[in-house]
Amino acid sequence: MPRHIGAGFIAGAVGLTSMPVYAQNNVIVVTARKVEENLQDVPVSVTAFTGETFEEAGLTEFSDISQLTPNFDVRPRGATGALFANLTIRGQTSGFLTLNADQAVGININGAPITRGTSLFTNLFDIERIEVLKGPQGTLYGKNTTGGAVNVVTKGPELDEIGGYGQFTYGSFDRTDAQLVANLPLIEDELGIRLGAAMTHRDGFGFGSTTGRELADDNEIFLRGSLLYEPSDSFSIRINADYHDVDESTSIFRSLRSASLDLGFFILPIAIKTDNPDFYAGNDFRAEAPFARSDEFNINATAILDLGGASLESITSYRKQNSLTLVQSAPSTSITLGQDSDLFAQELRLSGSALDDRLTWQVGGFYSTESGEDIDNVGGFQTTAAKNDGWSLFTQNSFAITDQVKLTLGLRYTNEDREVRDISPMVTGLLQNNASFDAFSWLASLDYKPSEDTLLYASISRGFRSGAIDQDNLATIVDPEFVLNYEVGFKADLFDNRVRFNTSAFYSDYTDIQRTAFDPDSIGSTGVPTTVLRNAAEATIWGFEGELQVNPADGLSFGATVGYTNAKFDEFIDFDAAGNLLDRTNEPLGGPEWQYSLNGRYEFSVSDSSTLGIQANYFWISEDVLAAPSVIAVLAPGEGSVASFGLLNGQIDLDIDKWGGLNIAVFGTNILDKEYFVGGIALDLFGGIANQLVGEPRQWGIRVTKDF
Repeated sequence: MPRHIGAGFIAGAVGLTSMPVYAQNNVIVVTARKVEENLQDVPVSVTAFTGETFEEAGLTEFSDISQLTPNFDVRPRGATGALFANLTIRGQTSGFLTLNADQAVGININGAPITRGTSLFTNLFDIERIEVLKGPQGTLYGKNTTGGAVNVVTKGPELDEIGGYGQFTYGSFDRTDAQLVANLPLIEDELGIRLGAAMTHRDGFGFGSTTGRELADDNEIFLRGSLLYEPSDSFSIRINADYHDVDESTSIFRSLRSASLDLGFFILPIAIKTDNPDFYAGNDFRAEAPFARSDEFNINATAILDLGGASLESITSYRKQNSLTLVQSAPSTSITLGQDSDLFAQELRLSGSALDDRLTWQVGGFYSTESGEDIDNVGGFQTTAAKNDGWSLFTQNSFAITDQVKLTLGLRYTNEDREVRDISPMVTGLLQNNASFDAFSWLASLDYKPSEDTLLYASISRGFRSGAIDQDNLATIVDPEFVLNYEVGFKADLFDNRVRFNTSAFYSDYTDIQRTAFDPDSIGSTGVPTTVLRNAAEATIWGFEGELQVNPADGLSFGATVGYTNAKFDEFIDFDAAGNLLDRTNEPLGGPEWQYSLNGRYEFSVSDSSTLGIQANYFWISEDVLAAPSVIAVLAPGEGSVASFGLLNGQIDLDIDKWGGLNIAVFGTNILDKEYFVGGIALDLFGGIANQLVGEPRQWGIRVTKDF
């Protein structure tokens, strides 16, 4: 742990997971267990905050959630830059981009699953709340949530009043963002609609080291609509639809060293060291400018029927997404990566209570079908089409043994069929392959409330990530990976609700880990082996997280979060690029070991109708190792990892009530202008490759929001 955290902070953080800024006595209602509950009554490690909290912290993007959430990290994925995100919760990394395999962190928008991490480095707007659930969530959320799940809930229609807001932001690098949201009751207390649009633009903050072209700009269009129909007290249906378009020039790559391949008659450059002293000068080699483009359409409907003693809920969703990026990390090849996929999902859930409300129960089923193509135009690699069909049955039930002690048991069975086909222009080897997988997920937890304001809990849960078919060698089928997680936690609201303290500690047994590794049998004339996907390793993960929120006086609040994850392989036999056997036992899995954040906010009246708020947030994250020691040995110090960094953000905002709700905010991000990297690639091929992705520089802005 870094020394600058301080011994006193360490002592208080034996699980200390701090809340983002909340108003005193604020009750946060979450749906972490698929029913509405007070956050402090849920025996699960959950970080939750409102859209208002997110905005007051000066944050705008999905990836910014990690700055408020311990043991949660969001980074650009390798060579693809910001088009595809890599999520890590408690050492469990979301992992695979392609359709032939699945990720370890679940994402849900309004209850609908988002199976691929496309376009997550995008602005969030008109958000009601965000929930990050940590640890396996296999019982209620299904496969591929071994690390946890992220739930984003957008604001729905209000049936009793016309309203909305307009917002405009101007900032550094000619940033011009605009949002317009309108809430319209169509039939009072029965039918309403909420419509929103957001557009973002920001010039790039970097340039190509060889071309001088602008890099890392931001251009997005987001359209959203939500319809709510409540014809009676016993039935409601909410339909959400959105469209999102991204057209940018991708992230800034800096090559820390040059690398090439000697073909005998020609030296093929693989990477060119970026010697320009400007930190924001990056790789850009081609006549065609690098780009990242995506568009996606989502629609989902949630219908709830009160049956009198039980409630039936249906969630139906459809998602279509297209993405394509021209990567600038290598000068010698035309590298385009992308995906075109469709996902349909249906969940039915029946829930209720019995035995004088001592028993609360849920039973349900889930079905999904996903199909599409992965575009991988890197000379010699395959382009594949995939189809994934799955279904599951689940139940979760809580029984109050006494007024203070509750037992929860959950079980889920999942069955999945997967097909992958080679659709490359020049097909070699096996044309297609099929595989079927099934597994059980389960949960057992016991919680105890010694008082109305405190909760203690212990749980054991099992989750799994589905099996896969190797995209580059379709004959290879890998089994599912499993996580058995043990957790204890404590939640408390103390001193007349002026202090909130939540903490949890966990221990996870991680088996049959799916990893891409070199295949020594594939070394050809170039001396470069190909990679294979396999069940390569076992690991142990343990750690803790904590959240503390203190409101010492009206209008004044302080918070802190800390997360620690120790994730190491128990057994991992691998190969290096030359085909030599490697023992990677006791190596870290990857992902940061430490994270912490500090925040403070002070609000005070400057007149009878105006309130001034001053807020500061500091976020620090430790080193992230990119490669195995055998790779790092080939590279120079610092080239095989992303160094730790800390970011300071701040905001001053003025609320003016007498003008019908006007808010003016001046904000800054990365105020100390820290130069840092957010991700990268490290390989020992071709004498060593070290490409890293540049983080954003200091930016200032002013945001004006007018309610109507």
